[in-house]
Order: sequence, then C-alpha cells, then structure tokens
Amino acid sequence: MRVMQVPLKILTMAGCWPPVSWSSLCKQAVYNAYTIFITLLLFTFMLPQLMDIILNVDNPDEFTDTLYIMLAMVIACCKMLSLVMNRKNIKILTDALIEKPFRPLEPDEIEIQQKFGNIIQ
Repeated sequence: MRVMQVPLKILTMAGCWPPVSWSSLCKQAVYNAYTIFITLLLFTFMLPQLMDIILNVDNPDEFTDTLYIMLAMVIACCKMLSLVMNRKNIKILTDALIEKPFRPLEPDEIEIQQKFGNIIQ
C-alpha cells in the first residue's frame, strides 16, 4: 500500500508530481511540458498583479487588497518551485515510509493504517 496516495494525486493534477505509471520517455516529456506550462501560467498570473501595484494603485485600500492577493500568488509560486525541485527527496521519503522500520507489521498497526486511509479517501 502506497502512502500519501490522495495528496500525490492532487499534486499530479497540479503539475508538481509525475504519475508513477508514466515510465516511458515520451510520457515523461509530455508531463514535464505540462509542469512547465502550469508554472508559467502561475507566474504569468502574478505579473499583472505586480504591474497593477506599480501602475494603478491610487489609495491604501487598493494597495493592500492587491498586495494581499499578489503575496498569495508569490507563495504559491514558491511552493510549486520547491515541490518541483525536491521531487527526488519527496520520492525517497515516501519510499522510506513503506520500508521495514515504518511499515505496519502487527494486525493492530495495519488496522490503524487502513482506518485512517479510509478517512482520508
């Protein structure tokens, strides 16, 4: 049983985590292009907000509203870049969670893992 299935599926749709089943070079290239497209889309959405702060802000209320939204976009861009740059480390961590010291061995541990796995789904 894989750990963190639901979050990794969400990250796959967001362009941050390549699907495990896509092992061929062609599929990997397509997914890398998708990741680049999503990242550029996110950065492209942030640029007009920065320009709006510089060019169109007339009063402090508009400035704070636009800055608040732009900061959220900056944080989203930083998170996306961090996830993409640390893919290998995250894969090592998820693989380590299913190996011997962390794998549930006793029936009670397996029951607890299945219980919380069902709650997540």
